[in-house]
Amino acid sequence: MKNILLVSDLGGFPPSVETLSKLANVSVYVPRPSAVTRKYMETVHRYAHAVLQERTAFSPSGYVHPDWVTFKGAEPYTLSDDEMVEAIISAARKFEADGIIFGGAENMVLSVARAAEALGLRSAGVMPARRARNKLTMRETFRSAAVPSPEFRAINSEEDLRDAVRELGYPLVLKPTYLACSIGVTLLDGTRDPIEVYRQVRQSISADSGDLLLFNDDCLFIVESYMEGCNADWYDDPRFADYVSVEGMMVGGRYHPIAITDKAPMHSSFTETAHIVPSVLDEEARAIIVEACRKANESLGLENCPTHTEVKLMKNRQVGIIETAARFGGWNIIPQINQVYGLDLTKAWAEVILYGQTDELPATCLAESSISRCNVRIYLEDDVTIKSNQSYQYNGHTPLDELLPPGVKLVQESEIALGSTVSTIPELNAMSFVSTLDLEAEDSRSLGEAVQQIRHKVRLDVEKLPNVSITQELPPKSSANETKEALLTGNRA
Repeated sequence: MKNILLVSDLGGFPPSVETLSKLANVSVYVPRPSAVTRKYMETVHRYAHAVLQERTAFSPSGYVHPDWVTFKGAEPYTLSDDEMVEAIISAARKFEADGIIFGGAENMVLSVARAAEALGLRSAGVMPARRARNKLTMRETFRSAAVPSPEFRAINSEEDLRDAVRELGYPLVLKPTYLACSIGVTLLDGTRDPIEVYRQVRQSISADSGDLLLFNDDCLFIVESYMEGCNADWYDDPRFADYVSVEGMMVGGRYHPIAITDKAPMHSSFTETAHIVPSVLDEEARAIIVEACRKANESLGLENCPTHTEVKLMKNRQVGIIETAARFGGWNIIPQINQVYGLDLTKAWAEVILYGQTDELPATCLAESSISRCNVRIYLEDDVTIKSNQSYQYNGHTPLDELLPPGVKLVQESEIALGSTVSTIPELNAMSFVSTLDLEAEDSRSLGEAVQQIRHKVRLDVEKLPNVSITQELPPKSSANETKEALLTGNRA
């Protein structure tokens, strides 16, 4: 039996350890306890042959795993990027691993690829992973390969931003090059001074820059032209958004589409609200989307890895690639695909890593099923009485039986602990959710209606708290290295 190393860190798709244990002897390396939940670690201890916990991450109180965690809740890494790679290599050698898989975290994409290359194992590939990890390098690659994507500029200083606004015009999207989950992604539309917005975004994300510690490139921001969506030319149904995500798999450098996930309209700050499968798009639309994803992922040179690609749906059925990642998507997208289509994507990924091929992947992009699933979050923003830039104590929400239309079933709810503090900071809006619902119905349009009804009817029981600054003011910087130094210093203070 082969041996596989699982690097378990924060991510929306923690691979099934039970599935892995049927394919190989599983060993697990945990870089930081705060990024892996207690429940998941229980399954690790049940099915893994060995567990190696990062010794530098121990605290006086022991190695404690949380009940739940988000990108803004995990502690920073105790290792630098180079040290992380060496730690993964050491663990792989210790357990004689034939392959390395990781917990879906954006942070681990490049670290695992570097370790695998050093050991002669399959992965996304180091240079392709670097292109996928860095949104600036990704955009540069897309431009060279004529992949449909927006105009962009690197932002190393406030002067760069002023120049970009003059050259590209409004509206623009300011985006960190290294983060996920829409954190720090901000629309620049001319209603506010872009430099003021830039400073505010830098200040907000500097409070927790754990991701930055495994990102070794200088340019921390880009701006890009806003791609105008057109729902009418794709859905003609306002319950669906003007973008989709597509899960795929790269096998030997060849792209294999798996499934398209429809979305509900976003909240402010590009905050995703709900994910629905199967897609209700017609065959022509699906073909256009899949071909754009193929071109994007193959242009990066990705070798053997999952892919999660976000696609903007524009007028006249033109598309633009928002971004792609050399990992599966977050939220509950992968479990939903497993539940709707009966496809075990942990097995598919592991077999590609171990053997260079798998029979789990569909011949064409999946589109039909007898059931539909939806993962939807309830945010502070859903309650119109809640103000921005405030902190609240969360005490509950409207009973779900008053929110769901007939024919829609609640499968599961994951609610944050009552009494928790939640804040409405625009640049961190993705972290302002209070509950996550898994819904099921016979068709996807019913789920779209359910999401819309939740948005209109939900009310939150919250208590406004005195605002306490959670960020550290950063002076304007004139170079990429100085900006990066400031963010790192802000994180350590």
